[in-house]
Amino acid sequence: MKSIPVLLIGCGGVGRQLFDHIVACRSLHSKQGIALRVVGVCDSRSLLAVNDIVNSELKDDLLKEICKIKSSGSSLSSLMDLGQCQIFKDSEARKKVIDIASLLGRSTGLVLADCSASSETVELLKQGIDLGCCIVLANKKPLTSKIEEFDKLTSDFRHIRFESTVGAGLPVIASITRVLSSGDPICRIIGSLSGTLGYVMSELEDGKVFSFVVKEAKRLGYTEPDPRDDLGGMDVARKALILARLLGQRINSEDIKMTSSTMVFHCLIEKLERKLQWLLLKEMSYDMCV
Repeated sequence: MKSIPVLLIGCGGVGRQLFDHIVACRSLHSKQGIALRVVGVCDSRSLLAVNDIVNSELKDDLLKEICKIKSSGSSLSSLMDLGQCQIFKDSEARKKVIDIASLLGRSTGLVLADCSASSETVELLKQGIDLGCCIVLANKKPLTSKIEEFDKLTSDFRHIRFESTVGAGLPVIASITRVLSSGDPICRIIGSLSGTLGYVMSELEDGKVFSFVVKEAKRLGYTEPDPRDDLGGMDVARKALILARLLGQRINSEDIKMTSSTMVFHCLIEKLERKLQWLLLKEMSYDMCV
């Protein structure tokens, strides 16, 4: 049985779903001859890690408790019964992650799974690569920062996977990589790059109120942590940038021209205000004539 240590960065909706999936698939992993050993989990303020990094793991009951705590909006530091674990906060937490990566990176192939929605994980991930860690990303932001950061993170495709950044559960990244590896060019990619906007538009067509639809989409886990990233087009732009870079385009986010729904909304508001001012002036001039 091959033991693979995992350290999760980000324990929001995606991170909690990953924990649920790991626990639910233990028997499947066993049949495949692997065991995912969760040695730590970070939120934005702290790190919870086992004391014996080499031999121990966070037990499934504790993983479930972590999911429960984070679902309520509390910090990892609010966990009461830590057992054989420790809490590290702020800069101490970051230092501990690097220590874990140094110890387990090259020796065991530690997986750093970034399920956050933060751009601040880039430096940590780069250090992880230098220390021999494997990187798994659900977070799009590290791959859409400067092109030099993208180059560093993807310098060895054997040690990074980012399938869930584009296409939800579809093997989009793997398919593109296989096509390119065969020597065939890809000239154009056409698709609906936002399931969130698809859901919102479908619900609006049914006559539902916009604010309610967005709130429901967030509750169902369809949106980004900040729904404005979806509604403003930023999430689609990030996906397009990842795909473009995968195809060899040396571009940055500022090279993508974007007209967001929020910009259109503000334009409509401005037009409405001008129309109302015109009607008000017309009404005033009519009153003066009378």
